Amino acid sequence: MEKTDITLRRIKNTQFPDLYKKFILNELNESDNIKLLSIAIIFLNSKNLLVNQLGYRIIVIYCNRAKDFKPLYEVALNKGFIPIVKFIDSLTKDNAHSSFFLELNSSFLENYNILNNYRTVEQKELIKFYNDNNSKSILAIAPTSYGKTELILSTIKESLDSNICIITPSKSLLSQTKQRILNEEIEGIIKVIVHPEMYLGSEKNIVTVLTQERLLRMLKMFPKIKFDYAIIDEAHNLLGDEERNELLASVIILLEKRNPTVRFKFLTPFLENGESLKVKYTNFNIESFKVLENIKTEKYYIYDLEQKRLLFYDQFINETVIANDNCPERNDMDFIFNYSLEKNIIYLNRPIHVEQFALRFSNYLPDIKSDIIEKVCNNIADYINVDYNLIKCLKKGIIYHHGSMPDSIRAYIEKSYLEIDEIKYVITTSTLLEGVNLPAYRLFLLDNRRGQGNLTRSSFKNLIGRICRFNDIFNSKNENLNKLEPHVYFVVGEFYRINSDVQNFLRKVACVGKNVTDKIENVLLENTESIDEDKFNKTLEFIENFEENTLSEYNGQYVQTEVGKSCFLNNVFEINVVDYEREIQDAINVYQKKNLKINDTQTIMDIIYNLFVSKVNFETNNYDNLKRLTNEKARTFYKMFIDWRIKNASYPEMLATFYKYWEELIDSKSDTMIYVGKWGDEKRGGFRELWTDIGQKNYIQKINLAIVRIKDEQDFLENNLLKYIEVLNDCEILEESLYLRIKYGTDNQAEILLVRNGLSLGLAKLLTKKYSIYVNINYDSYEIDFNKDIIHIMIENEENEIHINELQMLVFGK
Repeated sequence: MEKTDITLRRIKNTQFPDLYKKFILNELNESDNIKLLSIAIIFLNSKNLLVNQLGYRIIVIYCNRAKDFKPLYEVALNKGFIPIVKFIDSLTKDNAHSSFFLELNSSFLENYNILNNYRTVEQKELIKFYNDNNSKSILAIAPTSYGKTELILSTIKESLDSNICIITPSKSLLSQTKQRILNEEIEGIIKVIVHPEMYLGSEKNIVTVLTQERLLRMLKMFPKIKFDYAIIDEAHNLLGDEERNELLASVIILLEKRNPTVRFKFLTPFLENGESLKVKYTNFNIESFKVLENIKTEKYYIYDLEQKRLLFYDQFINETVIANDNCPERNDMDFIFNYSLEKNIIYLNRPIHVEQFALRFSNYLPDIKSDIIEKVCNNIADYINVDYNLIKCLKKGIIYHHGSMPDSIRAYIEKSYLEIDEIKYVITTSTLLEGVNLPAYRLFLLDNRRGQGNLTRSSFKNLIGRICRFNDIFNSKNENLNKLEPHVYFVVGEFYRINSDVQNFLRKVACVGKNVTDKIENVLLENTESIDEDKFNKTLEFIENFEENTLSEYNGQYVQTEVGKSCFLNNVFEINVVDYEREIQDAINVYQKKNLKINDTQTIMDIIYNLFVSKVNFETNNYDNLKRLTNEKARTFYKMFIDWRIKNASYPEMLATFYKYWEELIDSKSDTMIYVGKWGDEKRGGFRELWTDIGQKNYIQKINLAIVRIKDEQDFLENNLLKYIEVLNDCEILEESLYLRIKYGTDNQAEILLVRNGLSLGLAKLLTKKYSIYVNINYDSYEIDFNKDIIHIMIENEENEIHINELQMLVFGK
């Protein structure tokens, strides 16, 4: 009779957990350590994956503690963890005991050397699977650091005669992906499209990196464009029920309709079942590969600020033990400072908390004397404002990172964090979850929420995957393998919910023995269990009206008017288009029959409200952003904001206007309670803090509130208002110059072409004004060629590094 293999459940019913807990706390004598190592060898021979991983964990912890890597060397070699083998080899090459390692067949290890990087066995198998299935739709499930970008580059290199689209969930990841493609210097790839306006309509064999929103717009602008490959990055996002995820599924349906032979490449760090990604109304089949190996073994700690007690949670035995019952740290800043390494991530849920803690932490830390940091601060002060809180934080070795930062500033500080050793801390929201890769070796969670709920198991795994990436672990500067044990600290204090049970949270998101299934909520996925029929039908109506005959057996309605069609093409989903299209078209006809053109922003705001916003049912739909436009004062404000865009107002100019407007509110003794969304610290007729009393803010607080509000309002204009302006333009009732100045901030054709190629308007104006001889524009083909000397000349002229960094990233990739 075959023996039953050992399991974690069986292990827990033995004396092993007691011995193991003492081992974790480093309380074993040498004899017991040897005993535990013997048990680890038994575990490593188990066919049970989790038991095997537990054996590996014991070996890693022991070897790092003892600084004796012989056991880990043999285990890593047997498990195919070639990077560990090579790293230990480099550590011990001058050691007297190096003969132990000479038994290794070096030619065997070279089989795993790909592009001068040593890969694990499963990494190599993943690459082979991906390349062997180039002609098929596939799903690759692999942890962070397993070479996702290399897979994307492989598709581009192997398919230079194809149209390729890479769909990313965020603009930050979009820029990062484009940069990596340009850095690769692939022959024939001189342009990577990151905005629909960069495509001329005639190019062949294009590479695009777009969010789903930008891709939808490209499909709208070019009805005949189709793609041979569509790479969906962070594909697990497809499972959620948010509108962006449903839009992603809609885009996948449209891509297959345009080209039935399109190959989809789904990339994700976690997913339980490839069938979870099956999209309704599509016919593609998915071949899957899932990496099962785990090189890293995380350590989880909970520090309770009130009890001054440090707990250790182990994900294998699913228990918590006391690591230190009397911690000397006085507060969260003290704790982070004492437990941090060279680079650290501090996570918070709300951006307002990110900035609050960053300022508090900056007051705690000593000043840093650094000419290079001073230069970074001067560039930011010149670009934004000298009182920007980020500058104060930078001088203490801190950056913060959230979605309300100007895009060019965020890209600049990411580069600064990468290059400047003295910058040790990045304090961030979930903006770091979507594949933004910054080096970090410790993670401190000052909150365990994301949005209104807790971090999910998948988002938590994604977050901890940000620390101790392979290039950090196997860096030649390291003298040990301690980073195989990433430390994650829950610092429980003011930012956690009252009565938060972090131990229970860890049991849900970190326990390795927990049965996990994919949570499928997207109404457009085959295996969604519960479907909101109204939402489902509305989504189908959008797809079929966007592109007719996309869905088989569609029984819904079609729009009959010009404006109705335009609403669907521009993703206007807040109103019931079919019900209101005739009424809206009648109003449009008045302008069309008289050949009237709207030429002022006040009329635009009035029309947007009267024709669209007034028809939104705010009682049944949660469109808080749009609901603001029911207030006349809000419409006046957005009229002013659009005017700023038309005038291309600089950040300092916009900040001055914001400040003046708020001061006038205070001086007139008007209601000084203003809506600031996620930056709110007070409630007003609701459950969420979405308001603040501007009359209680000092000058610096007002300036910093204005900075984030400008970015939020720019995003609102881009994502919410501009689509209505596009509808009006499609119906040919907008004056062309006004439309161009709203859309691009200019009606200068050279500047428009630069913006269409991904540059910010500020940089576009700088280049046309001072560096036009280094920019060759072909107005017939809309192509732009940059002389590479331009970067050197800009540096010589001491231009702001923020502009130089943007040009390097977007044009040259370096």
